[in-house]
Amino acid sequence: MASESGRFFEVSKVRIGPDGHVSDVLWAEVDAKSDRAVGARVLATAAEVVDAIHDGAQVEAVFLAGDRLPERSFVIVLHEDGRECIALDGPPSPGRNVADLSRLDD
Repeated sequence: MASESGRFFEVSKVRIGPDGHVSDVLWAEVDAKSDRAVGARVLATAAEVVDAIHDGAQVEAVFLAGDRLPERSFVIVLHEDGRECIALDGPPSPGRNVADLSRLDD
């Protein structure tokens, strides 16, 4: 991906790896103005999400709850050993955490 600036993706499902971090996501590009999908939902690795965020994309989690609370954005977290992973931005929020997302394994 050369530049993802201005692109918006929604993550609807995640897979948690053995290390407890998100390893894969099910995501789709969405037109931010119309809130409509631009393409089909596809499986992506967390590394692909990290690359998209580095390249300027906005990536948000979509929760199943029927309320219209704001979604939460994914950000890059740098580990002490230099590895990068994704996590939700901000403090924990009831019903709006990685553990509350639908799972790819289900």
